[in-house]
Amino acid sequence: MELLSANYSFVVFLSHFVDKPIALKYANTYNLKYDKPHRVLSLWPPGGLEFRIWNLDAGLFVFGGVGMERRAVFFIDGFNLYHSLDNNPYFRKYKWLNLWRFCEHLLFPNDKLVEVLYFTAYTDWNPDRQARHHTYVSINQHHGCNVIFGQFQERTRISRALCASPCLPPSGKKHCGREYLAHEEKMTDVNIAVNILKACVKKTCDAVYLLSGDNDLVPALETARELHSDIRIRVVLPINAKAKKLMTLCRDKGFKYMRIKEEHLAKSQFPDQVILEDKTYTKPINWN
Repeated sequence: MELLSANYSFVVFLSHFVDKPIALKYANTYNLKYDKPHRVLSLWPPGGLEFRIWNLDAGLFVFGGVGMERRAVFFIDGFNLYHSLDNNPYFRKYKWLNLWRFCEHLLFPNDKLVEVLYFTAYTDWNPDRQARHHTYVSINQHHGCNVIFGQFQERTRISRALCASPCLPPSGKKHCGREYLAHEEKMTDVNIAVNILKACVKKTCDAVYLLSGDNDLVPALETARELHSDIRIRVVLPINAKAKKLMTLCRDKGFKYMRIKEEHLAKSQFPDQVILEDKTYTKPINWN
């Protein structure tokens, strides 16, 4: 009975020629559900499996399902993940993150990681920050991640900080009112949505993992399920992400969601020094 090993996700016995005691024996031996005389069914769902048929005893046929791993692709909102760690002093030490290994620790059973898409953008007004970011991206690219870049866009804003002498009338207001130049990351949510839908249309994956707390991505996940009804959708929420709309979507549609835990981060760190092609990259001091 080597055929009925742990390599098979489920086994179905079908026979019209075997006595009930024999069927019950196999059911008890392999912890299967006995359905009715001469028919034994496993409890494991049969979707997406490759079938084999063997005739083990006279009239007893065994249908064995070879467990096929689902191809899993991660779509990582880079700045969402980064700021969830950087905004909490305790978690800053985990920013030196091996993204591929990190994603592997988050996989559900029978999912196999085949691609990691990391969505980010380089700053162009802070050379030191850009250099650190470039180093981090290069290391993760070397470890198998594909990076899709957005861009930053300048935008004028008005300060709402409390101020004893507001810059704009009427003087009775308590807010500063001074204009200042800010930078906003653009295209990340659009790039994530487009690539999720592309994967569903081309059927290049069986499980979509969205790592983001951005509620604006709800329509993309809804459309993904419409385009590919068999796709498994999992949402990975960054530290302290609220994401009420994403969580509501998961509950309503039967999607899975989870929160990043410290243990996932701790097990997925690069060493302080990473050597690639005879070049040494060192973890930034302020990331400790």
